Formats: sequence, C-alpha cells, structure tokens
Amino acid sequence: MVKIPDKMKAYCPKCKTHREMRVRQEKTSRRGGGLGRSARQEKRRRRGYGNQGRYSKKPVTQTKMASKTSRKIDLRLECPECKKKWVMNRPRAKRVEFVKIL
Repeated sequence: MVKIPDKMKAYCPKCKTHREMRVRQEKTSRRGGGLGRSARQEKRRRRGYGNQGRYSKKPVTQTKMASKTSRKIDLRLECPECKKKWVMNRPRAKRVEFVKIL
C-alpha cells in the first residue's frame, strides 16, 4: 500500500510558482492509449513494404499474456490560486491511501 499526502507542494506551470496543492486520484481510464500521432503516420507510410518490425509480428495469444497485479497511479493536482488541474503519474501500486498531514 502506498500512502500519499492529500496536499502536496508542486510547481504550477500557469502561475510559475511552487504551491501546496490538493491531490486526488484520477481514473487511469483517462490515460491516452494506443499509438501516438507520429507512430500512426509511420505505420501508414510503411504499408505494403515487406517486414515492418513490430507491425508485422503475429499478435501474442491471450493465454501467454499474464494480467498485471497492480495499476499505475494517476494523481490529479489542482492549484489553489488559478484552479488549473493536471495529471501527474506515479509508479505502480496495488492500493493507494491518502493521508492527512498536520
């Protein structure tokens, strides 16, 4: 279990200052998945030209893939001054607990 403070000092890119910000857990479903724009363009450009590395391999069957036991943590920080919010990534953990710091 990972203990994370409910308020954290971080840099706000909009205010350009370090402030104590409120922290909440963001759903990881909001994380962007799949290929990025440049990878999609490269895939489209290489179509029909022999072996294209990872794009030409057969997919791994579901029986060979093991499910992960933990999830990546996404924290949503909010600046108290300008109310700007953004997502900060953390390493994997099974469970997260937010603790109040006095």
